[in-house]
Amino acid sequence: MARTFELEQPLGRDEEIVLADGLLRATLADAGSADPHVRALLVGGDAGIGKTTLVHALGARAAALDLGFTVGHCLDLATGPPFGPVTEALRAIVKHSGTRLEVVPGPARWLAAGEPSSSEGSLESLLLATEALARAAPFVLALEDLHWADTTVRDFTLALLRTCRAPLLLIVTLRTDELTRRHPVRPLLLELTRSPATTRADLEGLDTDGVAQLAQRRTGHTLPALAVSQLLERSAGNPLHVEELLSAADSAVPLLLHDLLLRHADKLSTGSARLARLASVGGSTIDVEVLREASGLPDPQFQTALQEALDANVIVRVRDRFTFRHALLREAIHDDVLPHERSKMHAAYAAALRGRVESGTTAERWQFGAALALHAYAGHDIPLTFRASVWAGLAGKQYGAAAAADHFERALELWDRVPDAGAVTGLVEADLPRLAAKVLANEGVGDRVQDLLRRAVALLDPDGDPLAACRVYTAVGSSWGEVPELISRAEALERAITLAGDEPSRELAEALIASSFHHSNLEEYGLALRLASRAISVADTLGAKDLLAEARWELADPLFNLGRCAEALTVYRDAVKSAQAADEPGMSLEARGELAYFMVICGLVDDGLALARQVRTDAERAGLPRFVAFGAEQEVEWLVWDGRFADAEALFEEACLPAKQDYRDRWMRVTLLLARGEARSALAIEEEGIAAGTAQPGVGHSPRLIDACEEVSDHQRMLATAQALLATTAPTDSPLRLALAASCSYRAMVAARAAGVPPAEDLIRTAADALDVAQRHATSEWSQTWYGMHLALAEAYEAQLACLPAIAQWRGAAELASRFGRYTALRPQLELARELLAHGAREEGKEILIRLRHDAHAMGARWYEEQATLAARRFRVPLPQVDARAGPLNVLTRREREVLDLVSTGATDRAIATALFITEKTASTHVGRVLAKLGVANRGQAAAVARAADGATTARDER
Repeated sequence: MARTFELEQPLGRDEEIVLADGLLRATLADAGSADPHVRALLVGGDAGIGKTTLVHALGARAAALDLGFTVGHCLDLATGPPFGPVTEALRAIVKHSGTRLEVVPGPARWLAAGEPSSSEGSLESLLLATEALARAAPFVLALEDLHWADTTVRDFTLALLRTCRAPLLLIVTLRTDELTRRHPVRPLLLELTRSPATTRADLEGLDTDGVAQLAQRRTGHTLPALAVSQLLERSAGNPLHVEELLSAADSAVPLLLHDLLLRHADKLSTGSARLARLASVGGSTIDVEVLREASGLPDPQFQTALQEALDANVIVRVRDRFTFRHALLREAIHDDVLPHERSKMHAAYAAALRGRVESGTTAERWQFGAALALHAYAGHDIPLTFRASVWAGLAGKQYGAAAAADHFERALELWDRVPDAGAVTGLVEADLPRLAAKVLANEGVGDRVQDLLRRAVALLDPDGDPLAACRVYTAVGSSWGEVPELISRAEALERAITLAGDEPSRELAEALIASSFHHSNLEEYGLALRLASRAISVADTLGAKDLLAEARWELADPLFNLGRCAEALTVYRDAVKSAQAADEPGMSLEARGELAYFMVICGLVDDGLALARQVRTDAERAGLPRFVAFGAEQEVEWLVWDGRFADAEALFEEACLPAKQDYRDRWMRVTLLLARGEARSALAIEEEGIAAGTAQPGVGHSPRLIDACEEVSDHQRMLATAQALLATTAPTDSPLRLALAASCSYRAMVAARAAGVPPAEDLIRTAADALDVAQRHATSEWSQTWYGMHLALAEAYEAQLACLPAIAQWRGAAELASRFGRYTALRPQLELARELLAHGAREEGKEILIRLRHDAHAMGARWYEEQATLAARRFRVPLPQVDARAGPLNVLTRREREVLDLVSTGATDRAIATALFITEKTASTHVGRVLAKLGVANRGQAAAVARAADGATTARDER
């Protein structure tokens, strides 16, 4: 009786298949019920989204359950026999089953013979025939493309669901993009959806992984990530669109898709069609007010034309956002616009946008500036393109957006084509590459920044405005590294201050701020403090709120590193307020991120993390991925300190990687790898950074390298790294940085000596000098911070190196380290346990060592677990049995475990979202990650893994 379908497993439809499996099994179970009933599965989605592929996959699953399966197809024809799709499907069942319908001889005869029915009672007869077939043997009746169904098929569908009492699953598919406001199937759809017997599944586009897998299926090879991203953006994940784009010879919309997509647009009236063409020129997202102004239509006429496009599903509205139904639909309409008409439309957009940018707020200039530049250029208005590019660049600079650099470079290209370029912008030509370089300073694109700075210097007029030269040399001095072929940063900053003169000016304030930043990087914090204080005075005299914010921000760092931590936090907060008052959202986000970090290392963990999360939220809302990553980094680091490595990795991948900042990504990856005890992998990444010049000796890099060398027992390199670290910190006046350098260096020496590699006397003296300065300048204010913890560690290691008992020192260090997370506390706890065991306090040492090994194992901190095991062997401490095998669920974060628990109960994404108070899209993303991490293909397999893991845990507990 069952039909066989040989098709590929649909990609990205695990939830729908699990849902349908439940309905298939319930239908089969109904065969023995005294009161069976019809169930319905309504599958909706755009053309090409995969409805038919899903239906055929369900046919194969029905066959595996020995359920009958038959399909009827509604056709886009003006005429056809009554109940055509229904009789098509039921004839297949009769033919394959050989069932005799003696209770309804009329329908049985013509269904078996293939003759049409002309009786008035055909609806009733078909219902009786369907019920008799299902009672004889349960089956699935699928009606495809219900949006094309005539009145007879719509009546049958509703009547079957309401009246039939038989074990039957009705599956109907329909194109949601066909459902215009007055479509005749809408009343039926409403009735079906309201029925408690109906389950609805609306198919969405594939995600990135789904598109990548589909592309691999069709092409036989793996596409680069960028190609997959572009394919996803153009296709919106629609499988048909993906396949057509893959097979296209060029970047134009393939002919098949072109005709399919334009089927609704071709039915628009002349006025609405012209409005759709104008909207396609405007871009994927439609600003209705800008479109109205660009159209030049009176408001009633515009509203009528727009409503027609909405009714025809050419344009759709999602809350307050208007877009084309598909990105490819916009492309297809755009491709049909003649070049001359397109140029005029761009000019109309430029006219509508100009006022918003020229006299708008920072947000409006950033929101509309890029679009104005694009439309002005396409409309052949070069002067306006130039001015719009500068406006957009300046607004983007205020947001700290990397894209602002592209606008400055576009303006630079047009400078010679605009006769009064300097007069209309108040800039010199050299300012444009200077500004672009400043925007990109923190984006990890050093080569591009250096090229821009060299270009800025080359464009300076030797006899020109000294303040313009001041601005350029300030930018050179602000660079993170020396710029080949130019004077040094120190020389550039000295020259900038000289060029600025003594009179208060923006240029002088900026040069002082840059000089303060430079000396902070050199760890000369007293000088940095004086320069930042002078910059504040100049900015205050000028009443320049933006410069005041930047100067305060620059002041906070030396304050903190000189041990004035509470004062530094206050100044950071003042910098944030100043940035907000100056309408500098980028500066505000970055200053808040810095403040969050310093709050955490001061022990204000909850407040610091709350602020970091707010930074991330605000940056996501503003579309600024670098600041999203910056806010997330603070929490990622804390999660590592607290031993929650899976959560840290998940947040890192979700929030940090999209910013594509390689040098910062390396740092975070190394931190995670070292915490897990994967030192060789961490060292490989560190070597990449050293080769790239982004990992230089100092407190930002050397401690990680010392950690890695310790874990792989490379004691000679540990000592060499400690020597380089102390050399870089020797000139500093920061007791905090010296405490950190001393801590890492003493650790290297103790570990090396224990391995039979004695440290050099000069290294011991240098470390002692660093520790002495830190101790002499220690205050109660900073000794309780993260740096204070390192001071305590250094003192304990110093005692060990001198072969003195260090129990008191390690006890104090362990207590202080506990403020900074469970993983951070493992180091002093391990050393305390060793000291206690070595000096007769066996019971306490044994207790700490056993607990430490348990905690390290639970975290997945393998190196500490191994060190605890070695210490136990050395001191003859019996350790309880620990299952060395990592459970399959250990790779999941806490949230992913919660999701898996719900998946195991059969919950849909919607149910998961409701239970966990997250969006359905986020729930779907978590489910995808769970499947990927467990290495399973669907939810059923994931549930099986969870049950097996829980069973194994129960068995161990019982043993």
